Amino acid sequence: MSNLSLNFSELRSASVATAAPKVAKGFKPSLFALSFLVATLAGLAGVWNGNKTYGPEMYADDGMVPAAEAFSRGQNYAVFDLNLNVRHLKDETIARLTSTPDVVILGASQWQEAHADQLPGYNMYNAHVHRDYWEDPLAVTEMLVRHNRLPKKMMIAVRDLQFTSLSDRKDYLWEPGIPFYRDMADRLGIEKESYWASLPINRIKALFSISMLFDNLTRWYTTKEHPHATTERQFDSLDTLLPDGSIVWSRNHLKFFTQERALSEVLKQVELRKNNTLNLDPAGIAAFEHLLDYLKAQGVQVYLTHPPYNPLFYDRIQGTPFAEGLAKLDALVQRWSRERDMPILGSFNPYEVGCDPSMFIDAEHSNPSCIGKVLAQFAAVDQARSKK
Repeated sequence: MSNLSLNFSELRSASVATAAPKVAKGFKPSLFALSFLVATLAGLAGVWNGNKTYGPEMYADDGMVPAAEAFSRGQNYAVFDLNLNVRHLKDETIARLTSTPDVVILGASQWQEAHADQLPGYNMYNAHVHRDYWEDPLAVTEMLVRHNRLPKKMMIAVRDLQFTSLSDRKDYLWEPGIPFYRDMADRLGIEKESYWASLPINRIKALFSISMLFDNLTRWYTTKEHPHATTERQFDSLDTLLPDGSIVWSRNHLKFFTQERALSEVLKQVELRKNNTLNLDPAGIAAFEHLLDYLKAQGVQVYLTHPPYNPLFYDRIQGTPFAEGLAKLDALVQRWSRERDMPILGSFNPYEVGCDPSMFIDAEHSNPSCIGKVLAQFAAVDQARSKK
C-alpha cells in the first residue's frame, strides 16, 4: 500500500507540477486560432449554401427563374408552399412577358387568388407580393417600367399595415424588393430611406439558420413531390403558381382551411390588432403620392382598391382604435381619389362588397368568390368610364 500513497509534500509538488498545461513542442496559438476561424467560416458557408440549395425558391439567387421560364411556356409551377421570394418571381416573370397587360394588380397576398379568367375581356396580370409595405408599389412599378410593361390601367390596393414605418415592422419578406424601390425613388426624384436602415439584414441572418437548414433538408428528402413545371393546376401537397401571377392552393391546404380554423385565426387577429391605431408613416404616404402622380403623368388610370375583411373580423373590431385607424386610412384614400380622379374599388367593409365568412380562410384572405366581386366591380366601373 505504501507504494500507492503520497505524503502531503509530495502531493503539493505534484499539483504544482501539473497546474500548468503542457504545451506540445512547436505548438503555435496563432495557427490554432486561424484553423478554428477557417473551420467556423466553412461551417457557416455550408449552412448558407445548404439553405440556398434546399430552399431555392426563397433564397437562391436564381431560385424563381425556373418558375418564370415555365410561365413563359404557358405552364404552371408547383411549389412546396408560398414561402418564396415572390418579388424576384414577379421581376423574372414581367421580364418575360411578350405583351403589356391591359391591367395589373398591385397588392399583398389578399389578392393571391385573383385569377385572370375572372376578368374576361382583359389581359390581366396579378403582380401581388406577400406582406407588402409602401415601398412595394414603387418596387413593382419599377419592374414594369424597366421591362417596358407599364399598363394603361392598374388596380393598386391599400391595406391596413401598408404604411407601417421601417422601425415598427416585424417581418422581412419585403426586403428583396429594396433595390427596385430605391431605383424607383431615384426615378421619382424623392429621398430614399437610409441605406443602412434598409439593409436586408434579417434575410441574411436567416441564411445562417441551422434550424431552417434542418427543416429544408427534412422536407426535401421526405416529400414525394418536389417543385417543378407542370400543366396540372392542383396537387395534393404542392401549391401551384399560375402564369397570370395568382396561386391555387393544394388539396391538403384546402382541407386544412376549415371554418373552425378561420374563426380561430380571426380571434387571434382581433386580439393582436384591436388596439393598433395604425402607423401611417408620413414618408411612406408622401412616396406613395409621388408614385400616383407619376403614374397619372404616364397616362395610367389607377383604381385604388381596398381588400375586404372577413365579416367575423370586421364586426369584432368595430369601436376599437384599429377601426379608427382604418377610418383615417380610408379618408386618406378618399382624398387621393378626389384629387387625382382615381376610382375606389372594394372596401374594408365586406358587406359593401358582398363577401360572407365562408369565403375566407382567416381574417383577411378570401377565396376567388370574394375577390371575383371586386374584379367584377372593376370591369363595370372601367367600362362605364370608357363610354364617357
